[in-house]
Amino acid sequence: MLEAGENISAYKVVFNQEKIEALEAILLGKNKIDVPAELIFYNDDSIDFSDDPDITDEDFDTGKIVWSIKTSLPVDKELKDWIEKEKVDVDKLLMKLMRNFYETVKDFPTKAAL
Repeated sequence: MLEAGENISAYKVVFNQEKIEALEAILLGKNKIDVPAELIFYNDDSIDFSDDPDITDEDFDTGKIVWSIKTSLPVDKELKDWIEKEKVDVDKLLMKLMRNFYETVKDFPTKAAL
């Protein structure tokens, strides 16, 4: 029904333990039907990756692709409240702080000799 573009809002979806292919789970998700993760099945061997370009050093040098580090940062209530109130983008803030810190530390021995 979804593939035919029909409205399914009048229906209720109940999942049994049958596996659902990833592309079907994506279609369901786009229609606000959450598929339990343990039921989603995909086979890497059936996916055609032939048109995916290789990643090169130039991709990183130009910023087309960037490394991403995921971490957990414990904060106290006061800081949490400030972040929420000011709508601080913590990822951007930390990236800028780390870049500035790195540049400062990198330049420190040169500047210290002056």
